[in-house]
Amino acid sequence: MIIPNIRVAIIGGGPAGITTAIKLKQYNFDVILFEASNYNKITVGEHLASEAIHEFRKLKIPENILTDNSIPCTEVQSAWGNSEIHHNESIFNPFGNGYILSRPNFDADLFNYCSKIGIKTKIGTRISKIEKTNSGWELFYKSNSIHANFIVDASGRNSKFFCNNKTEKEKDDDLIGITKNLQPIDKSFIDKSHLLIESTEYGWFYTVQNASKNLVFTFMTDAKIWQKNKDSHKTFWEQQLNNSIHTKERLANFKIDEKFSIQSAHSQIAKNIFGKNWLKVGDAAQSFDPLSSAGIIKGLKTGQLAAESIYNYFNANKNALKTYEIEIKNQYKNYQEKRAEYYANEIRWMDKPFWYQKNLNIKKIKHFTIIPQNKFIVLEDNLIEKVAFLNEQLPEIEFEILIKYIKQFSFIKDAIAHYLKEQKQTNINPWLFHALESLKLIGILK
Repeated sequence: MIIPNIRVAIIGGGPAGITTAIKLKQYNFDVILFEASNYNKITVGEHLASEAIHEFRKLKIPENILTDNSIPCTEVQSAWGNSEIHHNESIFNPFGNGYILSRPNFDADLFNYCSKIGIKTKIGTRISKIEKTNSGWELFYKSNSIHANFIVDASGRNSKFFCNNKTEKEKDDDLIGITKNLQPIDKSFIDKSHLLIESTEYGWFYTVQNASKNLVFTFMTDAKIWQKNKDSHKTFWEQQLNNSIHTKERLANFKIDEKFSIQSAHSQIAKNIFGKNWLKVGDAAQSFDPLSSAGIIKGLKTGQLAAESIYNYFNANKNALKTYEIEIKNQYKNYQEKRAEYYANEIRWMDKPFWYQKNLNIKKIKHFTIIPQNKFIVLEDNLIEKVAFLNEQLPEIEFEILIKYIKQFSFIKDAIAHYLKEQKQTNINPWLFHALESLKLIGILK
């Protein structure tokens, strides 16, 4: 049994923070939950996997909070790797239909449920300062402060908990989502919807119609690509839409709004998942690419895991928080592998910055596919444009010279030897391996 009167303060009233609070309350902790917003802003992340209902049942959360704030997701449609639509129908899912949520109403109802079960809640309340004490922490907000024995950071991917080196994060990319909420021309009632994902040259589209009938329309791309086109955002947006097939067709029944919002969507993991009397949960601990559709279900599951770890920690298990960190890091590693596999299924635009970076993460190639004994031929198709592209990506390499020797000699080892001689290098530049993989990836070598 836990020691009585242990207070846990949770910073962040999203699904991860709320789930942690509910589970801790079931363990008889004194819980206080802070949410900076009033749940009055658009929240991106509408799709929830069907297995969520089982997490609700485990936590004893009223199922109507989920069903009243959603409509069934009948299927996920994707045009990825080719222009044809692939249908992943819910009828083949053993858990049944997924859910298209009405957010932030869903989050707000979950937060209100916390109050009903005796969790102290502070809505519209931002933590302004945190100070360490002999027995835990002092949290300052508005003109008040409160003491807590333990802090759970559930403040999302932009968490700045402690404002020091403990907030360091390992980012995998610079993915952003540019979102518009479009109103339908036809105002008729809808009772179900589907999720559509479609890849294009500079990223991919995500569209879903929610219970309010609005279409959530997001283009996922790299921040640098967007910034490069900052003087013509409208033109860039229109070009991407025109390059789509199914997304453009779906938008035909909606009013195109000029307004948009931009949110970070990069993958990252916190370097420090826990410390003395604190831990991170949800996106504050690890953030996934929206392609995974795992954000909310991840919050529901890891929130329970965090609460269990805190319970064990206060019951003399000194390794409980470390065990939690190991599990989170293992989850993130598995996610990285699955994400890489999925992005590798799209091979049509490897000579474009977005897809090149997704499929050849510089310095992170685990297994090089080109060995010295390989024999290759150089394909001349769009060679000048492709070489110019690679010169931008890897300025450390003289691609024209490297290609010249690959054309001249049968084996890669001979081409490398002559390249190094001309460059007056005695050791192989590590970038050279990336260059060879890049030549193969974008279709210059065969």
